[in-house]
Amino acid sequence: MEILNNDLSLLISINDDIATIKDAENLFLTIFKKLHAFYGIKIVGIALPDKTKENVGFVIAKITGENLEESTLWLKTFSMDSIPFNLSLDNPDLVLLDAHHFYSVQPVMKEQDSLQNVLTGMNINSFVLLPMKTGGELIGYIIFSSHEFNLKENDYDYSLKIANLIGAALKKSIDYADLQDKEKEKEIQLRLLVDLITINQSEVFFAKLAKEIDALISCDYLAIYARESEMNVSKYFTSVKSTEDKFEIIPLSQSVSNAIMALRQYLPEKQGQNFIEIADDLFDTMAEQYTHIRNLKEKNSINSFLIIHYFYKDLGEINLIIGRKDPFLWMSGQKKIELMFLQNKNKYFAYKEIELGMHLLPLLGMILANLYAFEEIKILTKKLEQEKNFLLDEINLSGSFQEIIGESQIIQNSLNKVKLVAPLDATVLILGETGTGKELIARAVHNLSNRKDNTFITVNCAALPAQLIESELFGHEKGSFTGAIEKRIGKFEVADGGTIFLDEIGELPLEIQAKLLRVLQEKEFERIGGKSTIHSDVRIVAATNRNLEREVAQGKFRSDLYFRLNVFPITVPPLRDRTDDIPILVKHFISIYSKRIGKEVKSIRKNDMEMLMTYNWPGNIRELEHVIERAIIISEGPNLNLENLLGSNAKKTDEDLESFKTLVEIEKEHIINALKLTNGKVTGEKSAAQLLGINGKTLGSRMRKLGIKREITITARE
Repeated sequence: MEILNNDLSLLISINDDIATIKDAENLFLTIFKKLHAFYGIKIVGIALPDKTKENVGFVIAKITGENLEESTLWLKTFSMDSIPFNLSLDNPDLVLLDAHHFYSVQPVMKEQDSLQNVLTGMNINSFVLLPMKTGGELIGYIIFSSHEFNLKENDYDYSLKIANLIGAALKKSIDYADLQDKEKEKEIQLRLLVDLITINQSEVFFAKLAKEIDALISCDYLAIYARESEMNVSKYFTSVKSTEDKFEIIPLSQSVSNAIMALRQYLPEKQGQNFIEIADDLFDTMAEQYTHIRNLKEKNSINSFLIIHYFYKDLGEINLIIGRKDPFLWMSGQKKIELMFLQNKNKYFAYKEIELGMHLLPLLGMILANLYAFEEIKILTKKLEQEKNFLLDEINLSGSFQEIIGESQIIQNSLNKVKLVAPLDATVLILGETGTGKELIARAVHNLSNRKDNTFITVNCAALPAQLIESELFGHEKGSFTGAIEKRIGKFEVADGGTIFLDEIGELPLEIQAKLLRVLQEKEFERIGGKSTIHSDVRIVAATNRNLEREVAQGKFRSDLYFRLNVFPITVPPLRDRTDDIPILVKHFISIYSKRIGKEVKSIRKNDMEMLMTYNWPGNIRELEHVIERAIIISEGPNLNLENLLGSNAKKTDEDLESFKTLVEIEKEHIINALKLTNGKVTGEKSAAQLLGINGKTLGSRMRKLGIKREITITARE
């Protein structure tokens, strides 16, 4: 059948029918219907180049029955250099091809095979490609073919008019589709923004993000790699779709991060080309090299990746990695014919999906930055909470140390050690002089431990006779020794689950030390005269005023027991090293004993307080406590009377302090005496300077500075 040259009825009919059509599928079917009705053409196709002009998508339809509804549709995208005929995009012109002749002289290539098969499968003997232009811009080519269709040379111009008419309508449809896509992208971005911007937990955020992206770009695997430039911190997220179509987060590991970084390296270096599809042989090669990819392939049937990259000048970069197990067919809800706008040469991902991903990344980067800000706030809040808890702990610590009075740094250091070791259930050795408050430290260790609700028992090893201390600690059976008229439960049994404080442990006999060592090591012992082993879960806190290292060296204390006890030593400072605490200790003891004795004492003289602070305190806090108690007893009136209570170690004040001379006064008096002895002679032989052993000029200078006049000294001598 021949085209009727200048048949305006076809042009008018086509123009009327397609003028208002915006939908690509309806447009294509309308053109097919018109060409079939006028000329009986049973095969119509369109070839559309993509925006890069590096690929061309083909859509070809053929009527297989009596009407248009009985037809087949074929879609395929090829790179420009693989199309087996000259399809110019720069200088478009009409193309006439005899398929049998063409393929008889052209080699069959891998990508040509699909095109060759479709042409031969549709029984196309010849076909024509007409360039579609509008406003001087090439839209694409329209393809005509029929078993009986032949295009004569005088039909060329008319055919080009038909092609341009169709091209104009197609351009309008493409523009409309682009506009719809942009509106859709805005809706998608707005929805993502609304759904994700308020989420401040990473796991919830990424689970929601995976679900949203899967709805837009169907995926079976999703990974995100983001790097912040300012702090040079990398963040990873990976998830895979389960059998229930829910995304499960894959825990981050070295194999995961290695695989993601390896995938990122395949991004093309060409500027502006920030995506790549990895599939087929390259995917298999990477699966052999990287455990994470191999697991995705074997366990989840993933066989392709799409990697999209976006770089922020100030913030860093973000990479979106999508994995699929099925080749791309068409987007969910997309009409088949609309695929002519999605063409690309990738096997697994459509160009429009890639474009959507690229457009989403800037927004995603902003949302991620918001998430990171939330996380930063969370970290700072947690840090603030920790600091708050620390302060509360300090307050609680002060509560637990309510019997320990002191604000000096040295005592606070000891209390910090108590706070550190108390919850750990370790053995503690408290070192310090007599009267420093070692038992109070031991109680604080117990009160801050997990055993605080259980028993705290004190045993003074120095206060018990050697023959009774074993029975006191471990108990005895009835009749086990003379006087054992009944069974006795030892302190270690009573303290089970709690704490036992062994004060003055340096006084413990060597034979008892061995038994104590067994309790420390095995947490078991036997009563005196007993046969059964008793288990006791007791924390041991020991104290001594002795130098146990020296005791060990002298053979007076077992070295193995010493090392078992000395797990965490705490030294309690003597009162002379914490004089800053004396005023508050005095105030504390005045408050206690004035109430106990029934005498109101309101103040202490400044000189008395200075005397207390300069005293050596050999008996430490215990001595101070007794001094204050005695002072309250003997004091008359509101002031505390400390006269003659500190013994020979107290330093004098009042008259002694007032009569004490300064160095300047002593120097002046010494020079005057030298001048008197030398009859006022300052320099030379038998002079004051010679007597003092200094230079005459130096002496003169000192005399002027101290206000000493030679005449005065001579007069005083006379």
